[in-house]
Amino acid sequence: MTMRSLFFYTLFSATMMFKGHASEPVVHDPAEKEVTKLEEQMDRMNTAYRKLRRQVGDASKNESSLELVGIMREVVTTARDLAPVKTADLLEEERIEFVAGYREQLGKLDIILTAIETALKAGNNTDATKLIGDLREVQKAGHREYKKSDQA
Repeated sequence: MTMRSLFFYTLFSATMMFKGHASEPVVHDPAEKEVTKLEEQMDRMNTAYRKLRRQVGDASKNESSLELVGIMREVVTTARDLAPVKTADLLEEERIEFVAGYREQLGKLDIILTAIETALKAGNNTDATKLIGDLREVQKAGHREYKKSDQA
């Protein structure tokens, strides 16, 4: 066998070997991580937030932006009735205070979302864009305080 034939044979064999592994379906273990109702809601909010952040400065997309703000406000309302996973690690006295702080943080989000909604309805996209920054800061603070460190 010549060197060239050996090279192509090796290349072909390697390709076939990897092709077999790549075409196998990836199976995720459902026990690996159970997604809570709160995480589902926060995923909805994150999706809406990312889209809103990209389009809030464009007045031609105000109708869509208002729908996204509506989704986010709906999530805030739903999330008030849910408790973060982190509460399971707390004693009863700490849990009550923790949940109260969590709900207060959601209230801050709702205030900013209301302000964004008002700015968009008035056609003031510049103010709405600035408020997105405030929304991000409240979100970061909330995640630092109320999201369990091992949650992605």
